[in-house]
Amino acid sequence: MPATQIRRSYVPTTHWSLLLLAGLGACATPHPLTRANEQQQTMTTTVYNSQLNTCLLLNGDYDLDLHPRNRPDVVTKTRLKQMHLPRQQAALLFTSQTNLTPTYRLRGLRLAANPDWRALGFQETGVGRYQRTSTAGADLLMEYAAPLPDNQGWLYLVATDEASSQPTTPILHRSSEMDAEFITFTFPSVQQGRWPRTISPVRLANDAFLSRPNGNYLAPLSALAQSRHAPPDPSLDGILWQMLLQYHAMAGNTDSVAYFQRQAPDKVRLPAAAASTTAQSRRTTAPTDTLVSTEAVPEILRRAAGARAVLLNESHTHTRDRALAAALLPGLYQQGFRYLALETLEDSAASTLNPLPLKAGFYTREPTYANLVRTARRLGFTLVAYEASRGQPEREVAQATNLHHALRHDPQAKVFVYGGGAHMNMLVMPGKGEKKWMAQHLVDLTGWPLLSVNQARMNNDARSNLAATPAGTAEVVYQLRKGKRRSPYPENDLVVRNNLHPQQLPLPYSDAENVQPTSVDVRPYKPTAATGRRMIQLYLQSELANREDISPVYTHELRSTDDVLALRLVPGRYVYRVLSERQKEEIREELVVK
Repeated sequence: MPATQIRRSYVPTTHWSLLLLAGLGACATPHPLTRANEQQQTMTTTVYNSQLNTCLLLNGDYDLDLHPRNRPDVVTKTRLKQMHLPRQQAALLFTSQTNLTPTYRLRGLRLAANPDWRALGFQETGVGRYQRTSTAGADLLMEYAAPLPDNQGWLYLVATDEASSQPTTPILHRSSEMDAEFITFTFPSVQQGRWPRTISPVRLANDAFLSRPNGNYLAPLSALAQSRHAPPDPSLDGILWQMLLQYHAMAGNTDSVAYFQRQAPDKVRLPAAAASTTAQSRRTTAPTDTLVSTEAVPEILRRAAGARAVLLNESHTHTRDRALAAALLPGLYQQGFRYLALETLEDSAASTLNPLPLKAGFYTREPTYANLVRTARRLGFTLVAYEASRGQPEREVAQATNLHHALRHDPQAKVFVYGGGAHMNMLVMPGKGEKKWMAQHLVDLTGWPLLSVNQARMNNDARSNLAATPAGTAEVVYQLRKGKRRSPYPENDLVVRNNLHPQQLPLPYSDAENVQPTSVDVRPYKPTAATGRRMIQLYLQSELANREDISPVYTHELRSTDDVLALRLVPGRYVYRVLSERQKEEIREELVVK
């Protein structure tokens, strides 16, 4: 995905952004206050209402209606009735719904009354602000109330998480994800004034990264570390957490990625036990039948025979997922695949540049991803950009349409499509009628036989009768049903557990056979009190001669215990840069591998 459209990582990953706010009334037409909305869209989108002098942020992918007919849905009307609030004292301001799983709905109302929130079971979460978590049938429900300025009443927010969009997800996980979405970010973001007075960690990290024209993989870590210890706004904690994951992954700090994954927003608020039991009783359980596994790469290639498109997803903070994508490239090329479609690319024009500039895509800044591109081009693949641009109303169909248009000139086209989240899912979206994911739209447009592979669904822990995934391997998992092997999840043809180690890949081409063990003495570059943290970034000299704003083939944050870095490099000339946190000058040295 483009850097300006970073999505939620805790969704299925997914890849952060979006909006809201408005006014009062009791009839079925929009209230005049909704016309007071103004928008400002950067890494997030803010909607400010000039008459209420209040703004609100949303993080994620939402379809917004800022001028709804003034008629609350059943859940909201039920809540108003339970709070003994006359309908005439409530005005529907906006409605919104995620266009990616999980399905969250958020409704905003202005209340002219002054309820006793504590007596209604709400907890005080700030000065005069209140929050409550409960259930509505099998759905989770979160409510929030904040006073509007100048005694204009209350802003009342009602958020629901539809159980049908995550039928196999335990309620504990659903509560954690919803908490990160609303209690950690959206609810606390309500504030008086035109635009938020804080800087999003997305912008903070991106500006730090681009502080040098050729990229600085250390600067975002320093900036985010300072923000972490003194968060300017609790509503940004969730974004801060994701940015720490993203930029530590780019810096090659896999141990830090694992650490921050364990530190995920954990202020989980579960509803009462009785309601929780009701919610769980209506959800389906994860597959418990006999599971078997087989080596991933040969099995995927075997199943790819006859397919016109192979679709593989990723978790955006796991570089091992990119290692599997790279491992598939040689075999797919032998089967006639000539196109590699990458969701992260900004546009088709940028994808033709070789080497890719840093601004060509957000995730291609990460070295394993950049080396995936290098390997594909070395083999002869053509890159294709297919992400939906701003203004395209339906992202899933827009992505499929972009893919179709990019390839329709070649009647024999075979494409490897790589992206994040649930875009690669077949079937319709759970609980959304005929709304489909990108993969199903692509089938509808082209009629092609597809192979959909999901490597972000199952973790590597032991489960059912299946042992944990061995280190350094990836495996396809099947469920045995009446003696036949089937995908554990019907929306994907194959489900993969990936425990590969990207650091074992040859650099910079994952299919290289002439790699040489190479040692880089980093003792002169150990971090000190004078230098602060230090980072080494390794480049192909031929690429640097072409342009400076490119992704390195390797990054590593230097530790005081580091003496020698052991690498596996193809013969050639390299340049490594050493950047320091507290010193502006950088060290550049040439490295020759024979």
